[in-house]
Amino acid sequence: MFHIRVGGGKWCSQSNSPSTTEDVHSPPRTHSICMVSDFFYPNMGGVESHIYQLSQCLIERGHKVIIVTHSYGDRKGIRYLTNGLKVYYLPLKVMYNQSTATTLLHSLPLLRYIFVRERVSVVHSHSSFSAMAHDALFHAKTMGLHTVFTDHSLFGFADVSSVLTNKLLTVSLCDTNHIICVSYTSKENTVLRAALDPEIVSVIPNAVDPTDFTPDLHKEKSNKITIVVVSRLVYRKGIDLLSGIIPEMCQKYPELQFLIGGEGPKRIILEEVRERYQLHDRVRLLGALEHQQVRNVLVKGDIFLNTSLTEAFCMAIVEAASCGLQVVSTRVGGIPEVLPENFIILCEPSVKSLCAGLEKAIDQLEAGTLPCPEAIHNTVKTFYTWREVAGRTEKVYDRVANETVLPMNERLERLVNHCGLVTGCIFALFVVISFLFLLFLRWTTPDYLIDIAVNATGSEGAWSRKHCSRKSQKKCPL
Repeated sequence: MFHIRVGGGKWCSQSNSPSTTEDVHSPPRTHSICMVSDFFYPNMGGVESHIYQLSQCLIERGHKVIIVTHSYGDRKGIRYLTNGLKVYYLPLKVMYNQSTATTLLHSLPLLRYIFVRERVSVVHSHSSFSAMAHDALFHAKTMGLHTVFTDHSLFGFADVSSVLTNKLLTVSLCDTNHIICVSYTSKENTVLRAALDPEIVSVIPNAVDPTDFTPDLHKEKSNKITIVVVSRLVYRKGIDLLSGIIPEMCQKYPELQFLIGGEGPKRIILEEVRERYQLHDRVRLLGALEHQQVRNVLVKGDIFLNTSLTEAFCMAIVEAASCGLQVVSTRVGGIPEVLPENFIILCEPSVKSLCAGLEKAIDQLEAGTLPCPEAIHNTVKTFYTWREVAGRTEKVYDRVANETVLPMNERLERLVNHCGLVTGCIFALFVVISFLFLLFLRWTTPDYLIDIAVNATGSEGAWSRKHCSRKSQKKCPL
């Protein structure tokens, strides 16, 4: 259950959890879940944080959870994080933007070995941008496993990259058991892009750990006004807008300064602006931030600025609000659903509109009419909690566990009917080849010859909590 805005700006609580037919008095069902994505720690971002936090809460609820991603530098093989969370860093080649290259077949031997070794019952893939996530869905269906996909992004419909991505998503999701989106706007977008039945799409928002993002109640008052930006410095995050906002606002408010955390290809634009307008003492570029550093940066500010051009949810504004900051953000994607109107100033994605929003926030700050940081934190921490997100995700697993996986003939038929004759036949051929390849792997290395892994999480997780070494605990990113 979480808060969304309905007609006239009124807020209410609404749940979109899938119903289950299980008796409320029956013991809870436990699942063996494999989270798959190209994006995980040590890479930093919203998807990475979502996977980690959700996994920890599912472990707490008694489920077995493992994570599969690609290797990052010398981080290869198997690593253990907090509570015995096992992460497989696979030696797959990265193609672009931390996403692996794919042929739909080369990853089958590794993924099949892991699924069998860990006795996986549900494969949960994350992010439309992740090739490994789509590979895992494809192979899991071939092996007869249940599949769930979480879409964290919004896409358009006009440009070439969006058309190709949407076609891939249509193929990947047409026979996936259930899809999760992080906002209602994201659900509408995904249903249209992938031509899905809305009944198999649930809305489960992101969350924050309120204990990680608390306001600084002993912060000294200053005659400076600090605007904080924490974001990847890429086009989609509106960094071009930020480069236009900085000189205009600094010229109008001599006491204004910007604190910018994050890294990306658009950093050079901000450095050029800082150099051109001689703002070295008023614009600080902090570079990439570790997760544990974000809170300490946020509490140094008075106002949080988000200039994103597209967002499905935007965890950054929830983290900022949890730290007691007034938020100024573009009105795009699912952002209007995230916070109440008195905690956020929504603007059009333009320099003029965002400057007007910042001016409004500064006037309220100087007049002392902004809500108290502690009051903002106490309100926001009740909106989104990871335990509630995990509970609702658990209901999705219970639902798909009661469904039957499509047999091969029905899967081929659905691909052709749902994706069009040409695309459907091409991927149907891949399905047949993948199935034959799976039979070959089972002949060369039968399932019974694969060693079953000792459970380090879930109902048998006491072993991990007693014996997980201090060295392994230090690998925890949080």
